[in-house]
Amino acid sequence: MPLPYRRILVALDGSEESEAALAKGIDTALAYKSTLGICHIVDYHNIKELRKQYPDLMLHALNKKGSEIIARGKEQAENAGIYHVRVFIKEGIPKAAVADDIAKSFEPDLIVTGGSGAGTNEKKRLGSVSAGIVRRAKCDVWVVKNSDTSAVYHSVLIAVDGSDSSKSAFYAGLDMAKKHQSRVQVIYVLNTQSLSSLEPYTKDLVDVYKEHADELLQEYRTLSDAENHGLSSVRYSVEYGTPKTAVPVEAARKHQADLIVVGASGMGRTQRFILGSVSESTVRRASCDVLVVRNQHLPET
Repeated sequence: MPLPYRRILVALDGSEESEAALAKGIDTALAYKSTLGICHIVDYHNIKELRKQYPDLMLHALNKKGSEIIARGKEQAENAGIYHVRVFIKEGIPKAAVADDIAKSFEPDLIVTGGSGAGTNEKKRLGSVSAGIVRRAKCDVWVVKNSDTSAVYHSVLIAVDGSDSSKSAFYAGLDMAKKHQSRVQVIYVLNTQSLSSLEPYTKDLVDVYKEHADELLQEYRTLSDAENHGLSSVRYSVEYGTPKTAVPVEAARKHQADLIVVGASGMGRTQRFILGSVSESTVRRASCDVLVVRNQHLPET
């Protein structure tokens, strides 16, 4: 059966996206009867610059603001019926503090974070933070970019490559789609850019890789019975291009995805490097929510 999340960590920064992340974290914690952790990072870089002029005042103000954000989040979770809430506030670099320091203490199996910050500069910086959390985390990471706290997923895009990580992503994506009654598009991206450097053999290679891609997607068809998952629509397709952009941009737009599910790594050392890069790029480039899967999700039984 799908892997239950027992310990969920939500990172809050005061932005609308992080409020939506908290809502999803609370809903998931209620569904699985999970322990919920809520954290806020007092940004070390901002403190370091501000301390030069107003050291004590700025640190006090930032900690006060963080404490208020944490208190509101804890109250919201408890009012929703969650009785196991732990809170963390820490000074540091956000991507490292969340994925390394706090995660080491709390041991989450899911981290939920907003995909951008409160203003223009924060959106750029926090986009980098969420990708940094994805890179460092040892568990699943759910990056929320839609600030609508009541939004449901209508179209889930699952990117696969045949690795164990992408199979876990496949099952996690189907489970998420079942909860939201979403349609599902499962894609394999044929990297035509890498093949284009192998002229004059490109056409033959594309044909071979296209056949392989069709066979791989057929394997995923056999892994899942849509009726057993309670899903009305599960479609499969081969997409073309560079995975870093084909997944979060072209395919997401083509299939009107509001959630992308992708594994955190590939099959071997090289694939892990490439696919890890793809998952981070997906977080950076996607305009919709992203679930990056590291945990071992299994089919329903």
